[in-house]
Amino acid sequence: MVVLFTLTGCQTLHTATALEQTNNFPKSKELSSYEPITTSGMILLAEYNFAHDDTESALAVYRKVAFLSENPEVTKRAVILARQSGAVEDSRVLLKRWRKLAPHSVDSLEAQLIFEAHHGKKETIKKILDELLSKDANYNYFWISSFWTGLKDERKVDLLNALLLCANGNNNDSLAMIVTEIQNRQLKESGTEWLDQWMENRNLTEGILLFRARLDLPDFKRAIQRLEQDINLKDALDIKAQLARWYGLSHELDRARILLDEVIEKDKSRFPDILTLGLLEKQSNRFDAAETQLKKLLAKEQFRADAYYHLGEIAKKTDRPELAIDRFLRVDRGELIIEARKQAGEIAIQQSRPSDSERWFNEARLLYPHLKKELWLGEAQIHTENQSTGVAIRILNEALETMPDTIELLYMRALTFEQLNRIDAAESDLRMILAQNPTDPDALNALGYTLADRTNRFDEALELIAQALEAKPDSPAILDSMGWVLYKLGQHKKALTYFEQAWNLIQDHEIAAHYGEVLWIIGKREKARKIWERGYESKPESEIIRATINRLQDS
Repeated sequence: MVVLFTLTGCQTLHTATALEQTNNFPKSKELSSYEPITTSGMILLAEYNFAHDDTESALAVYRKVAFLSENPEVTKRAVILARQSGAVEDSRVLLKRWRKLAPHSVDSLEAQLIFEAHHGKKETIKKILDELLSKDANYNYFWISSFWTGLKDERKVDLLNALLLCANGNNNDSLAMIVTEIQNRQLKESGTEWLDQWMENRNLTEGILLFRARLDLPDFKRAIQRLEQDINLKDALDIKAQLARWYGLSHELDRARILLDEVIEKDKSRFPDILTLGLLEKQSNRFDAAETQLKKLLAKEQFRADAYYHLGEIAKKTDRPELAIDRFLRVDRGELIIEARKQAGEIAIQQSRPSDSERWFNEARLLYPHLKKELWLGEAQIHTENQSTGVAIRILNEALETMPDTIELLYMRALTFEQLNRIDAAESDLRMILAQNPTDPDALNALGYTLADRTNRFDEALELIAQALEAKPDSPAILDSMGWVLYKLGQHKKALTYFEQAWNLIQDHEIAAHYGEVLWIIGKREKARKIWERGYESKPESEIIRATINRLQDS
């Protein structure tokens, strides 16, 4: 640390470092008999004690040296140790010493604010907040949220009241935002109402207007109206860019493109907006325009991976498979690496070149070892989706040899075994997961559904799904499984309530297949057809709906 490097030059032979070089250097507990002469020696002794988990002795030495040294960094370190030790009175005294040595230090004020939030009064907290503002009218208060959740409830109230008093008398945007967030977290929407009052008769900045508009989400129409109503700011670049994104999400692509064109024309260094414009052009199938924008990003390291990925997708959509592969293989950042290799691998598989796909995934696991598990999963997934489940099993077997007992790999292999009708193997993998985590709701549900759908072990399936539902009562997949096992048990009316709950949460094609089947069986055939039609909207090529309809009509 800085304190050690700057103060050890004058240490005597009685310091910890010197003692450690002798053959009979004592253990931490024995160091009390050695008294360093200099402050630097005392600091080294304290740090030695701290490194050997003797925080109490370290703090005792630092407490002494803090009043001998005029260096505020020494006292700062003492305050940190006192805080870690939970020594409230030591913290109070040492903070006062730090403030005396560094009266203009923002660090010391922030440390004192944290202390007072935990142990002080709201009047003291308010005084510190005011002092921070006096040093910088635009002081950033967002960091307060980092310790907010650790406060006791009554302390949260005191801090909020102090923040409110300070915010009402000032124009600091970050203070208003943090007050709004805390109130909304504690009291739902009261923070938004308070912010509306705070914003009245104030000259608004881009930051506060954008913050307020985001509180209207997911109502994009209201959020857009709020940004457009301020005549003074509606032409600001950040606001125009945000409006463009919300117009895009509202499917008003032409308006979004026009705004982004205006923003980029005024500032050609707004690379996130260039990326957004490229994606809008791609979404509109204006591929030449999209490529023009995305290629602008290739020289920028931060955006290069995104650009190559989306350029790869454009090449794939425009029947240029080799160019698409080349672009996908150039993606070298973040989670996009996995998606890019999947895209390249899928092209190779569809061209009957599975060995190329295998080579690219092996290469990626060497280049990006931190993504090894995700790459194994991605490689297996593309083979499963391309009707090569046997190959997927081989890949997952290799993965589990490298990463044994990995839950995600076992789970995927179980689902793949189920597709191959190897129910015993699927059950074995799911029970291996449950051996590691007996309450894993996804594994409980997967095993329960498999037993209900592919065997006659309905009572056992019901018990497993009930456990899963207890852990995740709002899961559409588990609600669907519960409906399915009850249907298999002949409890049609009860099954229907679970399918209705699942359907109200998500109108998925698999839920549609099951829900429609029960409706058909109990005679509500017109409603069943409507449910299946809605299910096809979520996945037009749904094989499970088609198979269900054929089976029921043939019976």
